[in-house]
Amino acid sequence: MKLRPLSIASVSVVLVALTAAMTTSAPAALKSSVVSPILKSAASSKTLANPGMILMDPVTGETIFDNDADTLRRPASLLKLLSAASLLNYVAPDFRFTTEILTGAEPNTLMIAGSLDPWMERNDSLATKMGRASLPKIVKTALKKFDSENGSPIKTLHIEYASMHSVDLDFIKAQFKARNVKVTATKISNSEVHLYSKESIAKFQSPPLQKIMDWMLLWSDNTLGNRMAMYAAMKAGLGYGQSGIEELFKRTLADLNIDSTGLHAVDGSGLSRSNRVSAHMLGQILRETYNNDKYRPIYGGLPIGGVSGTMRHRFLTSAPKAIGLVRAKTGSLNGTVSMAGFVDGGDHEYIFVAIADQIPYGPTAAKAARVAFDKALAKFAKPIEGASPTPSSISQSPSPSN
Repeated sequence: MKLRPLSIASVSVVLVALTAAMTTSAPAALKSSVVSPILKSAASSKTLANPGMILMDPVTGETIFDNDADTLRRPASLLKLLSAASLLNYVAPDFRFTTEILTGAEPNTLMIAGSLDPWMERNDSLATKMGRASLPKIVKTALKKFDSENGSPIKTLHIEYASMHSVDLDFIKAQFKARNVKVTATKISNSEVHLYSKESIAKFQSPPLQKIMDWMLLWSDNTLGNRMAMYAAMKAGLGYGQSGIEELFKRTLADLNIDSTGLHAVDGSGLSRSNRVSAHMLGQILRETYNNDKYRPIYGGLPIGGVSGTMRHRFLTSAPKAIGLVRAKTGSLNGTVSMAGFVDGGDHEYIFVAIADQIPYGPTAAKAARVAFDKALAKFAKPIEGASPTPSSISQSPSPSN
C-alpha cells in the first residue's frame, strides 16, 4: 500500500504536539514559592537555631531564599573555600612545590632548598603511592651520599635549610638521630643554599597544586588549609604566617567585587572560634567557582553527598533521595555545623550555604543539625537532565596521616 504524504496541517499538529511534550518534560527552575517554605521551616526549627542560610541561582545570581545570610558567623571549615580561592588568585593550579637537597662546601653538610611544600609525607610508601615528596627518602638519599663520600657511616651532620616547615625539619632530624647521627641545623635563605652548596643530590616535587587543593577540600585537611592560606599570603606580599590571612581574604573578596565588611580570619583552616564570615560572602565565592574559570578548580575538590570525602556518609540514612545530588564543603566545631556547595535542582545546580553556629554543644546536637540540613536539601534536590559535570580525578583514600 502506498502511503500518502502528510498534509501541512497534519505536520503542524505533530510539531505542536512534540513541542508541547518537550516543554512538559523539560525540568523547571526552582521557584522561591516552592523552596522557601521548606528552608524557612528548617531555619526556624530549634535544631538549627536560626542559621545563616542562602540559596542562589549561580546563572542568574537570583537569591531564592535568605535567612539572616548577611550576619557574620563562625564558619568552621567552610573558611577553606576562602583559602582555596585566595590561593588560586596567586598560584596556578599546575604549580608544583620543589625541595632540593645538596652537599655543602664543608664536610658532612646537608643543604636543603625548600619551597614550603605543604604536603610532604612521613610514610614513604604512601608518598610513593600519592606522588608526594617523601621525608624518609630525603634522609635515605642524603645518608647514602655522605656515607659513600666518607667511606663509612657518618656520625655527625650539619643541616643548613631554607623554606622548610619546622615539623618537617624536626622529622628529618629525628630520622638521622635514629641512625646514630648527631645533627645540628641552621636556618638560611634559599639564595644562600645555592651560593654555599657544592653539589645537587636530588630534587623532590609535590603533586600539582590542584591535587593538593582537591585533597584539602575533600578531606577538610586543617594543616593544608592553614598552610595554603599562609602560602597565598606570602605570594600576596603579606609574609608567610597567620597574621596576613585576614588581609589576604579581604583582598581576594575585593578582587571579586564581594563586600568583606566585618570579615575576621585568624587562620586558614576554620579551626579558630574567632573566625567570622557571612553565608552571603561564601555564596558569592561559590558563584565565582561556578562561573569564573580561574576559580573553577575548587568545584572538583568538593565532596559528593553519600559518595566521597567528608560527605561519604551523608544522606545514606537521613535522606537517600539526595545521594549524589549534593556537592559541598562541610564544617564542624563544637556548637557549629555548616555546609556550602551545590545541589542539583533538575534544570541546573544551585548554590546553598548554611551556617548553624548557635546550636547546643555536643555530638547529639551536631548530628541532628546535619540531618536537618540533609532532609531539607533532599526535598527539592532532583537529578539534572543530561550529563552531570565530572569531578576531579582524586584519591578516595582515608584522610591523610599528617
